[in-house]
Order: sequence, then C-alpha cells, then structure tokens
Amino acid sequence: MDSASRIPERIRQDLPNIMASWREARRGDAEDGAYSRLTAGMEQLVSVFVDFLSSPDSVETFTRGGAVRGLVGELTQNQHELGRDTVGVIEDFAVLRRCIWRSVEKGVDLPTLGGGEVAAFFLKLMQASDWVTEAGLEAFDAIVRREMEQALGRAQATDLVTGLPDRDQFNRLLLPRAVDSHERFSVVVFDGAHFTETVAAGEVRRARQVLRRLADTVRVVAPEGTVCARFGDDEISAILPEWGGEGAYHVAESVLERLAEGGDGFEVDVGVAEYPAHGSNAEELMGETLKALKMAKRVGGSGIVVAR
Repeated sequence: MDSASRIPERIRQDLPNIMASWREARRGDAEDGAYSRLTAGMEQLVSVFVDFLSSPDSVETFTRGGAVRGLVGELTQNQHELGRDTVGVIEDFAVLRRCIWRSVEKGVDLPTLGGGEVAAFFLKLMQASDWVTEAGLEAFDAIVRREMEQALGRAQATDLVTGLPDRDQFNRLLLPRAVDSHERFSVVVFDGAHFTETVAAGEVRRARQVLRRLADTVRVVAPEGTVCARFGDDEISAILPEWGGEGAYHVAESVLERLAEGGDGFEVDVGVAEYPAHGSNAEELMGETLKALKMAKRVGGSGIVVAR
C-alpha cells in the first residue's frame, strides 16, 4: 500500500477490525438494542468517511442532502438511550477517529507517501471528526432540551393534590387517545358533594383530604387499564377501556361503597357515558357525561346516572 489512493481501500478492508477496536474501547451490552444500533451506526459512519476521502468535496459541502446529519442524529439518540452524557458523546467519536488512524498507520506505508498526501488525509480525518462531534453535540443537546421541556410540561399538567393528570391533559390528550385506541369504553366523573362549601368555610385541608381520598379510591377500585385525571375542583374522571355503561355503573357503585366504609360521611355524585353509544367523539361524549352528572347532582345522595 504505497499510494494515498490506497488509504480509503485500507479503511474499507479493515472495517471489521476498526469496529472491533472501537467496541473494545467503548464496551456495551451486545444484547442492548441501543448499543447494537450505535455500533451499526458507527460502522456506517466509517463507510461515509471513506466516501468523503475519495470525494473532492470539503467537509462543509459533503452533506449527501442532509443524510450525514441525519445519521449523526440517529447515533446521538442511541447514545442518549445508553445514558451517555456530553463527555461520552465526544469520546465515542474521538475513539472512532483514533481507531481509523491506527488502522491506516498500521496498514499503509506512510513514509513512502508524499508529505502532502499524508497531511491531506490527516486534515480530512480531523475535519470530519470535528464536524461529526459538533453535529452530535448539537443533536444531543436538542434531545436533552426536548426531554426537559416535556418533563416540565408533564409536571405543569399534573394536579398537585392528587398527583393525577389535570383537566387540560384529560381533554386534550387522554380522552382523544381513548377514542383513537378503543372501539368501546366508558367515561365516569365522580363529583365530591359540598366541596365548594367546605372550602368556603375555611376547611381547605378537609376538602383536600376528601378529594385525595376520592382519587385514591377510584384508582384502587377501578379495573386495570383505567386512566384517571382530576377533572375539576371537586371532580375525578376515569376512562374505563372496553367497559360499557352498565359495567361502569357497577364500578362507580364499588367506589361509593368503599368510600362509605370509611365513615367520613361525604357524598359523591357520579355521571357515566359510553363511547360510541353516547357520543361519536370526545367532545360529544364528555358533554353527555356532564349532563348525566348534572342529573345525578340534582337527585343528590350519592346518585349514579348513566347517559341515555
């Protein structure tokens, strides 16, 4: 191997050994999907670098229509899943650069090449490594920032008293998702009677205890797969996948019985509606549920009303 044109061929032929050296330095669980994808991506990145060496393009113009940046984005996603931090991202790419250099140093008689040719290869190697590292850090930072924003959004959409999703998340996300995912389900809204009066009387702590106990009871009694949320100041909503109105009625009965066993003496009114029997979309279904709840509150005494 006595010409610069043989350097790309050396890297291509020695790719298995280059990757073995990289895996040795950046060990991971071979059964871990993220590590396997990262390794495969790094191997693909070496092949892209070989094409870059053979191309007259600079590191700025060798973009392949954004495919190279897309590949780096996939790599950083896998790095993030593996728990890498920014230092780990940098080290992954730095190790790959060293493995490539050692392969060329070992397999190509560099002293027989002109100094300019070797310098050109080394320059392209460093430029490509720097570009990939910078692009990787940008993509990694975007992933971390997006996750932080999502976490903050979830925290803001979570009721602090019950720990459940709030009404906005229920209406905007949970209920539409149920409509898209299930052919049949029921919505139940439990309303704590006299909650407003209790708060107005200055018994805020008592009101919170009542609401928290209602939320806990619904979560314990409701069947597996139920999605709960705080629907209003004194209301807890529940989506019961694959349950019809009659079944939801019996679940509501069980909740009221469990609450009565506590001897607290507070009343809970319940409205029930079934999808798609009582509404073909989330808005219609919720409207019918609230109509049923309104009727239950008129009856009073912990009544349960199913929409008709």
